[in-house]
Amino acid sequence: MVSVSCVLPVFNGANFLGEAIRSVLDQTFSDFELIVVDDGSTDNSAEIAASFQDSRITILKRTNAGIVAALNAGLQVARGKYIARMDADDISVPNRFEKQVEYLELHPACVLVGGLAQGFDEQGKEGFTTGGRHTQTDLSCFPPKVAVSLHPLIMIRADILRSIGGYRAHFKHAEDYDLYLRLAIYGSIDNPSELMLFYRRHASAMSIQNLAEQERNAALSEAIAIAELRHGSVLLEDVEGTARAVWPASLFEPYVRFRIWRRNLVAGGEINWRVFLGVVLNLSPGTIFSSSYFGLRVRACGSLIKLLVGRYKVQLQKGRGRRPS
Repeated sequence: MVSVSCVLPVFNGANFLGEAIRSVLDQTFSDFELIVVDDGSTDNSAEIAASFQDSRITILKRTNAGIVAALNAGLQVARGKYIARMDADDISVPNRFEKQVEYLELHPACVLVGGLAQGFDEQGKEGFTTGGRHTQTDLSCFPPKVAVSLHPLIMIRADILRSIGGYRAHFKHAEDYDLYLRLAIYGSIDNPSELMLFYRRHASAMSIQNLAEQERNAALSEAIAIAELRHGSVLLEDVEGTARAVWPASLFEPYVRFRIWRRNLVAGGEINWRVFLGVVLNLSPGTIFSSSYFGLRVRACGSLIKLLVGRYKVQLQKGRGRRPS
């Protein structure tokens, strides 16, 4: 048994895969295995992984079935006490595993540890993120507050990940968000203020291309998590129908639009006031005065104010030649 199993799924990732693998092999923490799951690549991704000729690397070659199937395939063969995630186009800092293992050992109530990630793109722009806004998950309010981390930099306790059945395929492009919701009942999701990963932003990234579907499925996963808390378990054959039993369409649809709008802002899009007003105000009279929707309006306005203040601070500190705090 090893301490850490790092699962790295790849589909046609030859351009950056070698750099990603090298960043794992160069970790200061040595007791790990790297499981590269080639999800039916038609380029030379598998050959790049094999070229390292390192005994710590296991390569699984599969027909293309998507990221959830690839992650679960890696989990099936993983031998580690902890499961680390890695994407084929990102770069782990050299002491990432060392810091995350140490954190989990020192914090037994923590089920998943992330950290800080620094983004970069073709123009070299940088920004720091943990991927989330909340330190604790609270499904009793609306909109729900969900503790998350940036998926490619997480490390999870393997026994708990297996106990919840690994990843679920019902929430396309939001399988990580569904995972965080299900993990929350087992312990905390923590993001220590230490840099763990450099993550690549590019136009072909799945999360950018499929933002609208991702945000809708994230909202659906929240509704399912609430239903599961109420009833113990629910059938996932009709996710939309189950979600409607939790939130009526008059509440759910504006919430999805709000999530999409907020993500566009975070991604750097221009502020679209018409969309903002549509999200915050354009509802039936019965809904707009409901206590639940009041919470959505407050969160929407709060998101906007926080973003505007953050952008102002970044510009101010850039003008002074300092990195944003």
